[in-house]
Amino acid sequence: MGKKIASQMIISLFMVCLLFVGNNPAIAGDKVLLSIATASTGGSWYPAGGAIASIINKYVPGVEASAHPSAASRENIRLIEKKKTDLGMVMPDVAYFAQTGTDIYKGKTPSKITGLFSFWGIDLLIIARANSDIYKIEDLRGKKVGFGPPGSGSEAMSKRILGEYGITYKDLKAQFLSAPEQARALKDNSLDAAMYTIGTPAAAFVDLCTLNKCRLIPIEKEMMGKLLKKFPYYSESVIPANAYPQITTDTPALKWLGLIVVSEDMDTDLAYNIVKNISKDHLDEFKQCHAKAKGLTTEGMSKGMSIPWHPGAAKFWKEVGLLK
Repeated sequence: MGKKIASQMIISLFMVCLLFVGNNPAIAGDKVLLSIATASTGGSWYPAGGAIASIINKYVPGVEASAHPSAASRENIRLIEKKKTDLGMVMPDVAYFAQTGTDIYKGKTPSKITGLFSFWGIDLLIIARANSDIYKIEDLRGKKVGFGPPGSGSEAMSKRILGEYGITYKDLKAQFLSAPEQARALKDNSLDAAMYTIGTPAAAFVDLCTLNKCRLIPIEKEMMGKLLKKFPYYSESVIPANAYPQITTDTPALKWLGLIVVSEDMDTDLAYNIVKNISKDHLDEFKQCHAKAKGLTTEGMSKGMSIPWHPGAAKFWKEVGLLK
């Protein structure tokens, strides 16, 4: 009888432990274990996740973090919701749709994700051959235009922007290609122009512009304001002069910023310490993780958040005067 009672007590204790672990960050010994979901190992997000983990491990007491590859934005949100990861790297439009239950998340329960900070951006490059008569987005009508692969974030963003100009794929000759394929097609005149979200400068288009005269197509100031109001998950950008060979003027553009998101129930002090150490105290270390990180600033990492701030993050951003 005593053994039976003891066995029942052990089982009950085990079930209580499972409930505790299932609703909190993992705990090993006296340390909280944090998991950071990034993207594929070949991109720029994976090393960023590793750098975030390293800074947390060095400067946030009692916490041990590790980064792991994933299928990026939508998968990372799912992992956070299932309590299988703690921090996730997410595109701002996907985060917005998930948190509001709209667009690709229409009909689904809004996700309880919140933001910590943003990091480097990806520009929407709109490029045309210089010997074409394309000077503004409206001039794309009737032309052979390259877009990202169907269903990709690049293609979706291009489609949204064209829609605000009253242009659909029926109004032009659309081809859906990767960035290197677009550059080759522009070089051999099988495309007149291309739209692609890509880091600046992008090697494929640098090579194109080195031997071929091209033109970057700007987004005008009036339209920029309209687009940012309608699509709050995008941000204003400038592709600087000489980022691409033979292009000597700045070009106003749109971009999206990578976001670090967490569940709304992350401990407030933990969230505060993560943001403070990465975005301010040890930003110089974070800036060493990738070439794209070198231009990061504390102020810049407070921009472009498309979902509500986590309370711990909001506390930090208010302390440094970057959030009212």
